[in-house]
Amino acid sequence: MDTPPPTAPHAVFRRLLAISLMYGSQGIPAGLAFSALSTILRHSGIPLKQIGLTGLLFLPWALKCFWSGWTDNAGKKWGYGRLALWTHASAIMLCLVLGLIAPDRHFLLSLSGVLLLNTIFATQDILTNACAVSHMKGRNAGLANALQVISFLLGMVVGGAGSLLIYDRLGWAGALWSIAGELSFLWAALLLLRDCVEPALRHTRQIPSRLADLFRRPDFRWAMLLSVAFKFASSALAMLLQPWLIDRSFSLDFAGTLQMSNIMCGALGGALIGFPAVRIMGSRRAISLLIWPSTLFLGTLFLLQTMGTPSRWLLYVGLGAENMLDGGFYVSIWALLMDWSSDERPGTDYSFLQCGESLTNVFAGLSIVPLASLIGYGQTLLITWITGILMLFFVMSATRKLEGQRHDDPALSKSPM
Repeated sequence: MDTPPPTAPHAVFRRLLAISLMYGSQGIPAGLAFSALSTILRHSGIPLKQIGLTGLLFLPWALKCFWSGWTDNAGKKWGYGRLALWTHASAIMLCLVLGLIAPDRHFLLSLSGVLLLNTIFATQDILTNACAVSHMKGRNAGLANALQVISFLLGMVVGGAGSLLIYDRLGWAGALWSIAGELSFLWAALLLLRDCVEPALRHTRQIPSRLADLFRRPDFRWAMLLSVAFKFASSALAMLLQPWLIDRSFSLDFAGTLQMSNIMCGALGGALIGFPAVRIMGSRRAISLLIWPSTLFLGTLFLLQTMGTPSRWLLYVGLGAENMLDGGFYVSIWALLMDWSSDERPGTDYSFLQCGESLTNVFAGLSIVPLASLIGYGQTLLITWITGILMLFFVMSATRKLEGQRHDDPALSKSPM
């Protein structure tokens, strides 16, 4: 029988560091695509209807399920760490080229380049998930997803708010070449840790990863429903916030720092709310507790909108509280779904479920900004809040169906580390 590799403290630390760096690197292009690009385009005078096309940038994260099995099997054959380094290096080269293609002059070409950049890192995410699922299921699922949230959101700070600040001073080329430099630094660190990005059990290499096996799993439809339903409203609000700020004459500096504040609050919520809640209560009970305040605070921007142009400190405090609760809720959801994922397909099951969330992001991105251009920001924000309330019932139903998962009870869970 296969046994996990030794878990000396330094080996555990190296693995956690490798997982964190990989999720962090994946957050950088996501931050550019989801947080910075719509603001840059609006600042350049691009119409809202065209900005709505940035919702297509979610597609690689939504469709990676179709190549997750191939990537998982390639990782088993050639090594997860080696493949991750190759995808990472190709992304650095692409960023250098993209710096020469300004979006205000070559909108579709630059959009296609950012789409390809996110495709590369969506593929790397499959390799990262394989390591995280294999080593951190069970009692450590909360820690794994807290690390994922914190690292990915910190990467989004760099790629989103950081890119906005650099763009304001150095333009598009400066922002993209800075991203290339950041990714190069992370690549060098991962080069030293590539041996840590491998599944815990050797027998997984002998079992092909197939989506058909995933579809046969008990409660698959409920796990998929949960991944699709829980994030729509908060994703739509995040997509709408940046053009809303620009249209109210807030500066790019403020838009960038507010975005940075919101992301940092989300990371803190994952670490200070989500991780302890999952560790103490188990993921299902944590979801049942955190879903209510998280849904209530989705109305924050709508309430601030009714004030006309709210002060900056109200935006920092109100949206910061919303993102902190959302970060804790996010960790509890993905801890449950990580435990549900199979050891035999460490990069496939979890990645497929992530595609459900990403499909929701695609729909939110393609619909929310054009809707605001038709009916105005106020009504759009209210509709989004009501949608979030309706989604609450789908989330609770799916969670109850998955409540029999063995690892959901921390008293029964065993740490694989």
